[in-house]
Amino acid sequence: MGIFDLFKKSKRETQQKGQCFLDKEETEEVDLWSKACVAEPQCYEKEGKEKLLSFVITEGVNTILPMFPNELYKNKEDNFADIRLKFVSTTNQGEVVNLPFFHCVPALSNYAVEYREPNVLIRGLNAAEMCLLISSVKQSLKRL
Repeated sequence: MGIFDLFKKSKRETQQKGQCFLDKEETEEVDLWSKACVAEPQCYEKEGKEKLLSFVITEGVNTILPMFPNELYKNKEDNFADIRLKFVSTTNQGEVVNLPFFHCVPALSNYAVEYREPNVLIRGLNAAEMCLLISSVKQSLKRL
């Protein structure tokens, strides 16, 4: 299991009259994956030539995130000093909050729909959910 380790594989296929039918739930999930936004990595350089990898989650948009971005985007030239998640709120006039990726994982796992290694599908968060997630991650960072 991946870092989001909270999914149950409860997919069943039914054989009926020699044809294979998908459960209604599985068909809906397939549609969610095909309609979700894939979070494309953005690479930045910090002062001092350290590289930063960033992904965006926008309010109300189902998003496909990598479970292990540090491994997935690793190569000889690019060693990322930090991996971040940017939360963009459309309700709060495009407010952007930038947080460490791996500190967001526990809070994001509550909104995960399904995983397909090496990715996880996060359902679209409403404004209240996004604010709650951001505040809980900020509080956990203060305790460090």
